[in-house]
Amino acid sequence: MTFVYHHRTAGRGGEGHHIMSVVHALEVRGHHVTIVSPPGIDPRRASDVAPLDKGSTRESGVRRLWKWLSVRAPQALFELAEIAYNAYALVAVRRALADRPGAAYYERYAFFLFAGVWWARRKGHTVLLEVNEVVGIERARHQLLVPVARWLERQTFRRASHIITVSTFLKDEIVRRGGAAATTHVFPNAIDPSRFTGPSGRARVRSALGLQDAVVVGFAGWFDAWDRLDVLIPAVAALRRAGRDIRILLVGDGPVAPTLRDLAARAGISEFVTLTGRVPKSEMPAYIDAMDIAVLPDSNEFGSPMVLFEFMAMGKAIVACDRGPIRDVLRTGQNGVIVTPADAVALKDAFARLIDDTGWMARLGCRARLDVMANHTWDATARRTLELLEGAMSEVA
Repeated sequence: MTFVYHHRTAGRGGEGHHIMSVVHALEVRGHHVTIVSPPGIDPRRASDVAPLDKGSTRESGVRRLWKWLSVRAPQALFELAEIAYNAYALVAVRRALADRPGAAYYERYAFFLFAGVWWARRKGHTVLLEVNEVVGIERARHQLLVPVARWLERQTFRRASHIITVSTFLKDEIVRRGGAAATTHVFPNAIDPSRFTGPSGRARVRSALGLQDAVVVGFAGWFDAWDRLDVLIPAVAALRRAGRDIRILLVGDGPVAPTLRDLAARAGISEFVTLTGRVPKSEMPAYIDAMDIAVLPDSNEFGSPMVLFEFMAMGKAIVACDRGPIRDVLRTGQNGVIVTPADAVALKDAFARLIDDTGWMARLGCRARLDVMANHTWDATARRTLELLEGAMSEVA
């Protein structure tokens, strides 16, 4: 089967990793995928950039223009550029589909983007639309042309043969905005099992970071304010005062890193808090393995955190916030512990229970790994996607 996969991203970091994970899973199953990207973007090359990168990479040529637009352009100009991109998309998608008359069209939805889906449906192609966010929910940049974005979004959702999204929250929003419930499907994020097998790096990383025999609670990713990593400090400080040898390992970097260091100093636990800075993607499994308890203090209401599945793949006991996308994957007491979002006391109590019952801690981690390997791999996502596609094509036939 042939796919034309269109996206409007920089093709690197977490977005690039997601794109190439889907593409690779389809190709491994013997299907041909042609990627249509913005000019100068190649996710096959750029997705290897560490997923913690949020803009520090130096760019050149047209990629430098895209970066300037996404980071520094005034919002009005930015949104006009998003709308104008449809002219390029129409030409590029039209050319790609003309050369592949029987192809399925797969698009990663973006705000104001409508030309590709419109053209593909006009020409009779089956359209799979992957939706990771919808207009009006929290994003890095506030939108100005919300009515226009909402109208285009509704038209695009209505034209899709099937919509794939990462959380129940987003499915409910998509249906409310014009998507059909019967053809909107929740496929949470996933992992490539090959990245999480082989020799463990636990002893090496713990030795290098001086973690010794302490219980280590950790997080990996980009440290944004909404992750509420700040609540880890009082939770761990309270446990240390109670005599427990517990430390914090924060793998990555981000805008709240200086605040976390300051909070740790004021709580008197600086020597027990390790911030690694950026870590290459290839090293991430080893750093996660250095943790005993993996934690997600908070998250947004709609996204499926990629790192959650990485924690599961490494067999970690997970303490995570009570948000919809988390409940889509974790069952408290079975493959993780779900607590009130951004609640230091709830985190402290959960950590204490796990420390006091190491057998339960190990069982939670084991069940999490079994679950992710059985249900949340990119190959499983590709299989489900192909089942949707085959069903849609048989209905047309």
